[in-house]
Amino acid sequence: MGHATIEWVYVGVVISLLTWVGAESWNVERLVEHVPPEAETIKVIAQQWFWTFEHQDGKKETGQLHVKQGVPYKFEIISKDVVHDFNVPDYTILMDAVPGRVNVVWNLFDEAGEYPIQCREYCGFGHPTMRAKLFVEPFSQTAEAAEKSAEAQNATSAQAQAPVQTAGPPGKPLTILEGSSVQGNPSYDPATLTVKKGDKITVTNKDTLPHTVTSGTGPTDPNSAKQFDTSIIEPAATADIETTNINPGQYPFHCTVHPYMTGKLVVQ
Repeated sequence: MGHATIEWVYVGVVISLLTWVGAESWNVERLVEHVPPEAETIKVIAQQWFWTFEHQDGKKETGQLHVKQGVPYKFEIISKDVVHDFNVPDYTILMDAVPGRVNVVWNLFDEAGEYPIQCREYCGFGHPTMRAKLFVEPFSQTAEAAEKSAEAQNATSAQAQAPVQTAGPPGKPLTILEGSSVQGNPSYDPATLTVKKGDKITVTNKDTLPHTVTSGTGPTDPNSAKQFDTSIIEPAATADIETTNINPGQYPFHCTVHPYMTGKLVVQ
């Protein structure tokens, strides 16, 4: 067999391999993109530096997502600012969130439980804290029990996520300023708030994005949220901080969504 013949044999083998790889890649892509017709749609919205989820029935969640075991879900993933990456590592879900484009991925969650959601694309200062939680509710419940459980879980989640509210008149005012999500802008007014032990503080979010007032110098502070934490405060919402159990002293605080937003609480 001549050298020319051998070369043509190699060429034929390479072409065959490339054709096979291309066909298999197309088949995998086809399977991934083939969303089941009964899949429920959830819009995933990425934004520096938090996740928002909008369900098919209009329900919205921030920082957490509740789905049902055994139900297929179609995720429409978008970004409001820079490139992010929607990742559920336990279910090998990984899809870019790109401004001006809707990327689609679907999944069926077969194991009930709680799973982390994270961003896998560096998206700025707050990238390490851009996390959420996925709650897969058990399939074994009856329809009525599932509905009651979902309502109870939603109520519990809302309580865990919603700012702590107390009865009575507003307390000492602390304002989250409009535009505070832009790094370098003023964040809180006053930047240093002085109160007496036992005073109530009422936080008002005048920005267009959700924020928190959380004790500690930042999310990596081991004492973060040990003294107080409002959880997510939606735009135009308020939250109360009670200082009855806070000892006199100085306490730096920050926003867990935008860690560069900082202030100080002085308890006398």
